[in-house]
Amino acid sequence: VAWSVMKGRTVTNVTGSYANARPLWRHTSKSAAEATMWMAQTTASGMVPWYHWLGGAPEDQRWRETGRSFFQWHARHEAHFVNRRPLANLGVVFAQRTHALHKAPGGGEATEFLQGLYYALLEGRFLFDFVHEDDLEPDTLKKYAALVLPNTAVLDTRQVGQLRQYVAAGGSLVATFEAGRPLAELFGIQVAGAIEGPRGNSYYARIEQPHEIWQGFENTKVLPGAEYRLPVKASGKLLLSVVRPYPAYPPEMVYTETPRTDEPAIVVEEKGRSRLVYFPGDIDRAAWRSGNTDLSLLLQNAVRWALRGQAPVSVTGDGMTELFAWETEPGYAVHILNYNNPNMTRGWLRRHYPLGPQRVRVEVAAGVRIRRVQAL
Repeated sequence: VAWSVMKGRTVTNVTGSYANARPLWRHTSKSAAEATMWMAQTTASGMVPWYHWLGGAPEDQRWRETGRSFFQWHARHEAHFVNRRPLANLGVVFAQRTHALHKAPGGGEATEFLQGLYYALLEGRFLFDFVHEDDLEPDTLKKYAALVLPNTAVLDTRQVGQLRQYVAAGGSLVATFEAGRPLAELFGIQVAGAIEGPRGNSYYARIEQPHEIWQGFENTKVLPGAEYRLPVKASGKLLLSVVRPYPAYPPEMVYTETPRTDEPAIVVEEKGRSRLVYFPGDIDRAAWRSGNTDLSLLLQNAVRWALRGQAPVSVTGDGMTELFAWETEPGYAVHILNYNNPNMTRGWLRRHYPLGPQRVRVEVAAGVRIRRVQAL
């Protein structure tokens, strides 16, 4: 987020070495694995790390070796952290106005949509940047093969025009839920009613026709939908239809009287070189709240299809990771953050678990010769 605002200017991240959590202890040390990961995230994402303690007479000394070890390692390899530009070809729009001003139906934190998308992109091992909503100029967007808008409900006329220009130039879009209102014309849809929420159960989605986005769903005709959806009409092929909510209890009532409708649960369109995908439901937030693997895979498949499978960097292997890749002063740097941990999304990491073998592939610029490859 900071990089998207600062546009290459220096960004710092201050990591407390103490146990900043709830409840809070300011004079005992944070887990070494957790503090190290914070500093690794900071440097991998292009920021400058700061590491600090409160008070001039610490009685808990454990934090010192954690910081010393990381900063000495960083000093030995500092040249590889002098970044020229990120290599990602996927952008995620950071919608500050939506997060600050918009109250989505269903309550919860405004960032849950972004959290769900973020988790899916990590699972799919995508390389991506955040793009601030106030920086959708052609010069910024031209490097991205696709943009993702997680429930970007608040867009002004200028921003909609910039996204339309991006699509006209060949860029692809994936958007969810209330983004369908400001971007209805772009996705070729008509809003058909007020947002509908769960009535005792969430809705389902029925696969109506084959498509690449269904990869991994070969043995099912029905998928989870989401909790909330914006009913829409679309003129294109009906690929995935809405199955309206039906009772979850009692067991004798768990069936539907309307197994299919003509309401789309996804809208997929190609305009020239552009690929457009719109989910009328809050699929990203529902993925975050439920942990549902099908919803995460749907998001991953939609993004992969929009990108046409193009990736400047790919890292394959077991384990949960986050990827950052840069063109640097010496050449290229690929950072693989090891999130393989039972406490990945809730502090604190206890220790680092090995990922195992990873296969890294990097596309380099024409005419560039690679003299050496080094693991740090």
